[in-house]
Amino acid sequence: METGIAIFLFALILTVGRAIEECPNDAFIVPHDGAKPSVFDQITAPEINAVLDYMKREFNIRVSRKANMSENFVFLMEKKPALKHELLNYIDNGGTAPVREARVGLATSTGVEEYTVGPLPAPTYHFKADNPKWRELQFTDRPPTLPSDEDGIDQTVTRETHKLKKLMKESFDGFSFDRKCGNKCLDYEYGAVLVHNNSRILWVYFVRIIPPTIGEDISHTLALQILLNITGADTDQWHSLRAYYNGQFFNSTEELAEKYDTGEVDKIFQSFNESTDTFSTLKRHTNRYTKSSRRGPTCFPQDGRRYSVDGHHVKYLNWEFDFTNRATSGPQLFDIRFNDERIVYELSLQEILLAYSGLTPSWKYHTLILDGYLQTGLFISPLAPGVDCPEGASYFNQVIYSYNIGTPIEIKNAFCIFEYTDGQPLRRHYANDYFIPNGRYKYYGGMANNALVLRSVLAVYNYDYTFDFIFYQNGVMATKIGPSGYPITEPYNNGVRTTQGFRINRDIFAPLHQHLFHFKVDIDVLGRKNRHETVTLKMKSETDILFGDNKDVFHNQYAKRNLKGSEKNTTYKFKLHKPKYFLFFNKQAKKSKWGHPRAYSIENHGASKFLYPDDWSRVGSVAWAKYQLAVSKHHDNEDQSSTVYNGMNSKNPVVNFDSYFDDENLKDEDLVAWVSIGLHHLPNSGLDSPTTTTAGNHKSFYLKPFNFFNEDPSIASKDNVFIIPGEDGENVVEENPKSSKENCAPPKDTNKFEGNHDKP
Repeated sequence: METGIAIFLFALILTVGRAIEECPNDAFIVPHDGAKPSVFDQITAPEINAVLDYMKREFNIRVSRKANMSENFVFLMEKKPALKHELLNYIDNGGTAPVREARVGLATSTGVEEYTVGPLPAPTYHFKADNPKWRELQFTDRPPTLPSDEDGIDQTVTRETHKLKKLMKESFDGFSFDRKCGNKCLDYEYGAVLVHNNSRILWVYFVRIIPPTIGEDISHTLALQILLNITGADTDQWHSLRAYYNGQFFNSTEELAEKYDTGEVDKIFQSFNESTDTFSTLKRHTNRYTKSSRRGPTCFPQDGRRYSVDGHHVKYLNWEFDFTNRATSGPQLFDIRFNDERIVYELSLQEILLAYSGLTPSWKYHTLILDGYLQTGLFISPLAPGVDCPEGASYFNQVIYSYNIGTPIEIKNAFCIFEYTDGQPLRRHYANDYFIPNGRYKYYGGMANNALVLRSVLAVYNYDYTFDFIFYQNGVMATKIGPSGYPITEPYNNGVRTTQGFRINRDIFAPLHQHLFHFKVDIDVLGRKNRHETVTLKMKSETDILFGDNKDVFHNQYAKRNLKGSEKNTTYKFKLHKPKYFLFFNKQAKKSKWGHPRAYSIENHGASKFLYPDDWSRVGSVAWAKYQLAVSKHHDNEDQSSTVYNGMNSKNPVVNFDSYFDDENLKDEDLVAWVSIGLHHLPNSGLDSPTTTTAGNHKSFYLKPFNFFNEDPSIASKDNVFIIPGEDGENVVEENPKSSKENCAPPKDTNKFEGNHDKP
């Protein structure tokens, strides 16, 4: 016994004393060069500065927060999309590179205008943009988030709340909205502008300002809201239209203050204790649920990375694509190929919709919130190594134009790329003859589901959305979202049961809402001339002879193909009782070995029904939300399904997605699929306090090969494992020879979280 222990300890000492080899850290990454952008790259820092210089000369613009409502102000800048035929002629045929131009949004005293400025990087011309699909821009399309507008709103709120000092301090435990509030200060938030009778109106609601170590302001909502009229360039004329306090409406803040003083108001007291009201903090603040102090597992590519990145061009095994971030809408992927065959020209986020309910006017009346009016891509978040992305991931910065600062800024670690093993094996089979006495198995075959992930996060005010674009070895692509962040809250009226949501802490409840995400998939399967067909699964019954004169009824499933000739019937509202495949193929391309068109299908694993009535006057601004999938003919002027202006005038939107479907021919044409995914969210204390958790809330859609290959291309992968029984009970294993190497230690990850942005 003692001898065995001694041998074990000696072996352990030898193992511990042996130096462990460090894993190779040999990713081939060529940094992005802003002076030499690719045709897919968004606008670069030198180009932004050149456009600003040009606009100063031509339009006498202001580029700082000091700009007022009467001055010209650049609030939007991104690369204008190149004409598709010009870009493809360049990359496929060696033609002339498309001229790079900037899309510039200009706020003026009368509203907003858009211009094309070019050529980049040294502009010499500009012209007013004209999209026949858009209605004319008006003052009411002006985003309220511009510095001059925000200053005007702040001045108006300050004027109106000056009358409510007593109410605020007495109702909200000494907190107030003024400069002398000390450490008991209030702030205000708002959802979106409503346009009514050509007026811009806006409900603002109040929250406590609390330190980040204690929690999040938005989780401390108070029972006071004010409706503002913010119409016109003269902010001195902006004023309140209505006030709301503890479930009661008043015609003005003056009326509220007067009735409060005379005791004609049902009052409320919302207390705050800095020591105990820490429910919304993200700091670990309890050991109640912790069973272990050990670290979680990590994963690192032991043979080095199997992908390379040149600027923003990615190659991974058989895949390659380009990626970027568009200021107005978010992440974009271009020219997605497998085995050098293009499948998708563009895959991009278009819009994010939050459809709210609520008891207070901010959420009862501001029902449809479009993140696009904020310019979603400006909210791309730096990623935290080891949390947002696994150890060994590669990181990429992103330049955007910040209208708040008036310069280009660089978001550090805005994208990450990594290879990981996705849950279950990509395939497996175990064969065993259970009736043989010795119980020998026949074989085992399988393959780990190793895939590449491109990840980015949009942190749009209270919500954080993680976007994964996943590339599998069998030719499947996935687009996946995971929502997190803080749910919107409303004051909880103790004892009053509501159908709008559940109480998640002492003074607040979180109203139910819906998240919807819209994506553009410009699908080019083996060329631009594609067809679209559905394959509907149906049932039929047959009476057949079993034997002799014995008959029985049998039900059989069958597939019915339906080629879509035009856009007339290609806006789909999914019905579970009519399951369908949605296929895209090039009839003129060579068929598969088995005689089938080489197609790709779109599968929506995140369908979420939009419950609002189609004929409601405000649905036109979010017409895409009605459909889980829609297919249209490509047009360069139908570049996006929404606009940064659709979030304002929802009754008369700048663009209505339904206008894209005018019964054009879809046979042998350049087709675009539009996909919406999402979820209904009924927040509850266990899953949404302090923040919403992603587990169980992921939604996705897939592009899957459908007879595109003669066999599964991943069968050739080095990741395959095949095992048969050998002699003396040993296994004969066929696998990657490198799998038998000793393990190595991951190199030290030098990446760190960089929350601040830099000027490039």
